Amino acid sequence: MKKLKQLMVKNKFFEYIIYFVFNLVNFLLYIVSFIMSVLPIQQNKIVCCNMKGKRYGDNPKYISDKLLQQHKNYDIVWLIKNIENEKPIDGIRYVKYGSFQMLRELVTAKVWIDSNSKMPGLHKRKSQYYIQTWHGSYGLKKVYGDIEDKVSLIDKKFIKSNSKIQDLMVSNSKFYSDIMRRAFWYDGEIIEKGSPRNDIFFEDATSYRKKVLKYFGLTDENIILYAPTYRNDMELNRYDVNFEKILECAEKKFGGKWVMFVRLHPHNLKDAEKFITYNDRVINASGYDVMQELLVAADILISDYSSCMFDFITKPKPCFIYATDRDKYKKERDYYFELEELPFPIAETSKQLEYNIAHFDNDNYVKNVKKLFDRVKLNETGKSSHIIANRVISIIEGEE
Repeated sequence: MKKLKQLMVKNKFFEYIIYFVFNLVNFLLYIVSFIMSVLPIQQNKIVCCNMKGKRYGDNPKYISDKLLQQHKNYDIVWLIKNIENEKPIDGIRYVKYGSFQMLRELVTAKVWIDSNSKMPGLHKRKSQYYIQTWHGSYGLKKVYGDIEDKVSLIDKKFIKSNSKIQDLMVSNSKFYSDIMRRAFWYDGEIIEKGSPRNDIFFEDATSYRKKVLKYFGLTDENIILYAPTYRNDMELNRYDVNFEKILECAEKKFGGKWVMFVRLHPHNLKDAEKFITYNDRVINASGYDVMQELLVAADILISDYSSCMFDFITKPKPCFIYATDRDKYKKERDYYFELEELPFPIAETSKQLEYNIAHFDNDNYVKNVKKLFDRVKLNETGKSSHIIANRVISIIEGEE
């Protein structure tokens, strides 16, 4: 799908043809969902979705978890592509993403909670309430209205149509709220009390660390998490990291025994793993379901342009940028910050990365992290999922 969108941006004639078909499909979806609106809304039903049915995860997961803790008699439905891969959860009902049943659940739900855009043709009823958490927060890469010439007509349609029907968006900073207003073309309510998925950084890290170590059959090892973002191309040097040398540097600098967790972007998973050799010290962590738990458990993060860097430093820990294609990537996506403005030491080669770890200055790093927080006016409260869950409850109970 991403390759198709990129082709559409480059070939305008092809883009208009696909856009016409896309609008036709959405028109039919609107007719069907409008007709189905004769079905009564179930006041206690909440339909959640993460990244178009990817899994039970991200911001909606943490809101859903909080709702479950309330022991209310709610019908919480999750839209999932591969239901067979999901562990059963008491109080959660899974429905196949993309099915006719999914449409029925959406049409009859009181509340929608999503981390991605819904199809533009979906008819939202006046008494329904739509919470958009999105799947990122403030970060490096520019999005949508801020790179309008690089965005397909379909993506614009998705974002603009959703922004018109959303009742609430969730933000963790003034910087990100401004992006929502500007780049998402959104003028509705924003709750700026943090990202639900980042509440985890305010909890006891020890329990998550033990959970992660046990999952991978480890005991008390220190963890470096390598988590690069999505790539359009699959050039080998994107993942040309000397993991053993990096581990040696960490052991010399910080002491103790270290392991490397490799967490690849799902879209690059199969291709990238051809270039990576795993062993008892370099561990494939791409299959671990909850990214935030890995971030909490990790002692060091290495990434490139991913917003996970900004989540990771919610409670400042050493994070390093390893970006072999920084100029090319900037042309493709453009940045909200120059890399040098960020607190993270930057490397374009594995040797430079080794040097940055060996010469890491934690005191200076923490000062620079605080400067970034001040600049974006960060407001991670540790209570975001609780606040949003309470809003959902008040909507269902008819208090708003």
